[in-house]
Amino acid sequence: MPVKVNGREIKQQEIEQEMERLRPSYVTMFKDQPKEEQEKQLHEWSTENVIERVLLQQYARDEIKTVPQEAVDKAFSELVERYGDEEKFFEATKTKPEDKEKIKAELEDQIRVEQAVQKIMRQAEKPGTASARKFYQQNKQQFINPEQVRAAHIVKHVNAETDEKTAHEQILEVQKELESGKPFEELADEHSDCPGNGGDLGFFPRGQMVQSFEDVVFDTNPGEITDIIKSEFGYHIAKVYEKRPVTAVHFDKVKDRIVEHLWEERRTKKLEEFLDHMKEKSDIQRNSD
Repeated sequence: MPVKVNGREIKQQEIEQEMERLRPSYVTMFKDQPKEEQEKQLHEWSTENVIERVLLQQYARDEIKTVPQEAVDKAFSELVERYGDEEKFFEATKTKPEDKEKIKAELEDQIRVEQAVQKIMRQAEKPGTASARKFYQQNKQQFINPEQVRAAHIVKHVNAETDEKTAHEQILEVQKELESGKPFEELADEHSDCPGNGGDLGFFPRGQMVQSFEDVVFDTNPGEITDIIKSEFGYHIAKVYEKRPVTAVHFDKVKDRIVEHLWEERRTKKLEEFLDHMKEKSDIQRNSD
């Protein structure tokens, strides 16, 4: 038996299209799930999504009586612009000029649904400072500045132009000049394969540079110069200038971001509750019924 929502039959093609839309992310999330179970779950989720979409369309047609023609025309123009012009649009979408009014009618429905969804979500109360502060206190681990180090480096790359033996000999020569007292910054600009600004890399946290380089730099005290470091890029010598410990981000700096996050959660929840209510009071016939 086909799926029906208040008498409106859902075509299998609609469910299959939704399955293909969800498939890339679904397969990534549930890659360890047996293939047969994947397909079954994906079909169920896709069916529910299409049911909810139809419910929103039905609600929107009752709730949003008119959509300005200018809004529909603008939506169509923006859609066409993605393809270049109307000819390319019709060719790419396998439609014809005589389908234009049908396409515009579908766009009008989409606009209605968007307006209806916004109307539903606006019923959600915006969180205040107290709610934001509570979230901040309960999730402090999300609001920290990680340990950072400011360092400079001199690098000799190993690549098609320079083999490993040559690069190693070159960095050894740089090391000798450093030991003789020549300024690090001067040597960086003269000999590094990444010259400029004295080799300064600025501040960076763990995970931004290659691990072999970071392991040494984060273990070096400010003012010290490292021994030669070998990485997948070649050979480095680094100078550490400053370190910043892990610090908490002050509430005032993240308050607006937290409020927006909580508000988005509330709006989403309001829409989910609305759809649950619509399902309860609607005549929905599923394949399993």
